[in-house]
Amino acid sequence: MKKREILKAILSACSRKRPPAAKAGFYMTVAVVGAGVFALSAGLTLAGVGATKHNFGSLSTAEIKTSDTTEICVFCHTPHNANPSGPIWNKQDQGSTYNVYESQSLAATLSPNAPTLGQPTGSSKLCLACHDGTVAVGSLLNMPGKKMAGSMAMTGAGIDVSGKLTAASTAFIGTDLRDDHPISFAYSLSYPGNPELKGGPFTPAEIKLDRTGKVQCTSCHDPHGTDFPKFLVAGMESGSICIACHDKRYWATLPSAHKTSTKVWNGTGNNPWEIDMGAPGFADDNPALQSCFACHKSHGGLAGKPLLGGKNLVGQIVDEEWTCLNCHNGNAATKNIEPAFSNIYKHDVKGVFGGHVPSRQLPGDPAREAPSRLAAPNRHVECADCHNPHGIVEGNHAVGGVNGNIVAPNLLGNWGVKPTPWPAAGSYAMSYTAVDFNNTIPGSDNLEGYLCLKCHSYYAFGTTPPYTPSQNADGSPALESDLSASMNVNNASYHPVFAQGKNRPLVGANPFWPANGLGLTNTFRYMDIPGITPRTGFYNMTHTSTVTCSDCHGSDMTSDPKGVHGSSSKWILRANETNIGSTKNFCYNCHRRDVYGDEDYNPPLANQSRVSHPVDGLSASASDFYRNGPNTGNNSNRYGILCMTCHGGSFDAAGGAMKDGSHGSNAPAGATGDPLGYRMMNGACVTEHTRATTSTALTPTRAQMTFRNSVDAVCNNSALSITIGNYANYDCNNIADCSN
Repeated sequence: MKKREILKAILSACSRKRPPAAKAGFYMTVAVVGAGVFALSAGLTLAGVGATKHNFGSLSTAEIKTSDTTEICVFCHTPHNANPSGPIWNKQDQGSTYNVYESQSLAATLSPNAPTLGQPTGSSKLCLACHDGTVAVGSLLNMPGKKMAGSMAMTGAGIDVSGKLTAASTAFIGTDLRDDHPISFAYSLSYPGNPELKGGPFTPAEIKLDRTGKVQCTSCHDPHGTDFPKFLVAGMESGSICIACHDKRYWATLPSAHKTSTKVWNGTGNNPWEIDMGAPGFADDNPALQSCFACHKSHGGLAGKPLLGGKNLVGQIVDEEWTCLNCHNGNAATKNIEPAFSNIYKHDVKGVFGGHVPSRQLPGDPAREAPSRLAAPNRHVECADCHNPHGIVEGNHAVGGVNGNIVAPNLLGNWGVKPTPWPAAGSYAMSYTAVDFNNTIPGSDNLEGYLCLKCHSYYAFGTTPPYTPSQNADGSPALESDLSASMNVNNASYHPVFAQGKNRPLVGANPFWPANGLGLTNTFRYMDIPGITPRTGFYNMTHTSTVTCSDCHGSDMTSDPKGVHGSSSKWILRANETNIGSTKNFCYNCHRRDVYGDEDYNPPLANQSRVSHPVDGLSASASDFYRNGPNTGNNSNRYGILCMTCHGGSFDAAGGAMKDGSHGSNAPAGATGDPLGYRMMNGACVTEHTRATTSTALTPTRAQMTFRNSVDAVCNNSALSITIGNYANYDCNNIADCSN
């Protein structure tokens, strides 16, 4: 073979992609031929590495190159005086120390403590010789020809005067690897303890661990060139290279809406896609095509987080929520959620950062947040606290019906906590079981309330509840209520978030109800649209229905997407969406205004409730809180909601505020009368309540209520101490009477 043919064959071998098993023989050949054979004739063309950005020779078409030599392999390899840390490596070891990737979910066997990875080793250390910016690209142990160590002058954008990569270069990684995919760790640290990883051999087969079983840069990249961008050994479309190792829970099984969505970017605001996939340009990119790369960056992601890549309004990769809001701001996803987080009262995902840190408590466990991460000083809220991007399915929950408390499809993949067991009435739960939301099947542990308990109960804050951001009605500080106590299923009354309510009388209990077999349904909006089947939403709410927290909490703008994101009303309350009566009386979403009424409304159908509302109508003997005037109706209490004048949760006399809203109550009786928790009759202004009995009883009694006689945190005026109400129009003299 002629010298030119030998030269061409060796250069071709140098430039081609080679399997690891063939590399040893290749390097032996290079060593035998000698350094002089690397000289490249101007007339030769190369495939493989020669056509990549790793060709720094003078004949390269790459941006960064030198005019000092036409050689290619010499920038990484030398047959003599090689660095022993790599295969005939032609670079100095600068001894750099790196800040390595950290995660509490990476290595199951080391949780709950965050596993600390070691310094880069093997091929990764060799890659970093240039990519960390500490060594000049042209700095070599053996220079071309007869020279020894030296450095060639390099030109091109992204390098400094000494030839080192700078942060301006897309190839720059630096010495802080916390925002890069973890490297140089034994895969066995995570698999099989981490159930969201796959065992090898991987598909595609080009993805390999090194000979010691570690993940290295070369597990995903081949520095000699591939058929894929960025020296990757597999394609990025639909997450192909990621799902070789990663098997994210629910991603393919539900499947996640993010896996299948074909929504495209409308071209305004931040471009949510970092990498152009599919046809040239970003017009055809969508979540299904972008897949993992829609949210994550394998290099340059959010440090200390799972490599999230969301950008804020000025293009900085920052807080976790921007990974979601870059699409859910009306520019890609159908639902525009971002404006809701600008409300005064909100789950403040934009106001906190770095608190959401899931971990694996035991090998095989899913990654969840420990209770200690949900309490002060780590108390936080992020999109991922309610929504699992790998499991989310499009759709809201079905309002009304006996299964109206089941999670929405858009909460699937997340988790909550279930009191185990429910404690005695009025007490808060101290023992919980974590439950996964992997279906919407009735009878499963998939109630939306369990998601809320994760943060709003003893599970998160123990015996020291935090202050609610909404504060009291008058702006004074107020502690959050523990939902496991206020909506305890053993209480005298509660909104039916965790179980059906107790106020479910017999169908024939009230003679004024139509013979529709629905019992107390006539006090609900179910009857607003007779003859329409099936009834949906609040029109499907009856006395046997269950509800979710988001049926009451959410945006007060009906045009906003559903969900407890934010509201201009205190306590993130929804508005009255019926277009009947005051917008503040959101209770009318379920309960009928023509039964319960406002202060200026004398309902003709009031006899359909057990006791007519308002009490005695607008007569002179009516409750001060119903009569016209500046301190009546919605103005009777500082919640601005008429119903809460009489109905609510326990009143904290020491704090001068209603403690539990209208969640539920097990409050005892006052000095006289019935337990105030009965029918949540201990509202903002009520201190005593004696329920009415029926007019057919031998000794019928009228409802009596005693109101506060001084202005305080929740009551706007002093009322008459006793208000005489109506007789009852059906029996309900104890809980058993009402819970049939």
